[in-house]
Amino acid sequence: MKLLILLDVDGVLNPVVRPGIDDDGPALVLSENRSELVRRLARCGRIAWVSTWPVAQTAGLEARLRLHTEPLRVPLPRPALDASDAATPKLRPVTRWLARIDDAGDADRNGLVWIDDVLGPDAQAWAAEQAEPVLLIKPLAAIGLTAENVESVERFGRT
Repeated sequence: MKLLILLDVDGVLNPVVRPGIDDDGPALVLSENRSELVRRLARCGRIAWVSTWPVAQTAGLEARLRLHTEPLRVPLPRPALDASDAATPKLRPVTRWLARIDDAGDADRNGLVWIDDVLGPDAQAWAAEQAEPVLLIKPLAAIGLTAENVESVERFGRT
């Protein structure tokens, strides 16, 4: 299965924020273990960042991860997220972004994974309505992405 993997940063990757490493402000730094988990995800499909971190920070993270395929980015309008009372504040921007790439013919996938620490019942209902298979993974924010989460994605990709 060709997967598109929507990946949150805070609460999932839980990077250490280090000032002064990158020219464009603070750097997001992952442990080697967490970096390897992201690389395993990248071998399962194309990653798309679903994060409010600026492009400069996610680009720096990508450079340190040395991924073979450049991740995509889902634009998240911060004011709209802050004002949202939805159980999954990112759901609306994600669905709009997916519709845009589908309409543009850029949807090179037949399965979708969304890994985020804030996925509510609205995301579950949305996933059930999709024509393509969707796997939602909600790590505990205090723990973040685990090997078991990645194994779930690997199994899903083999179906």
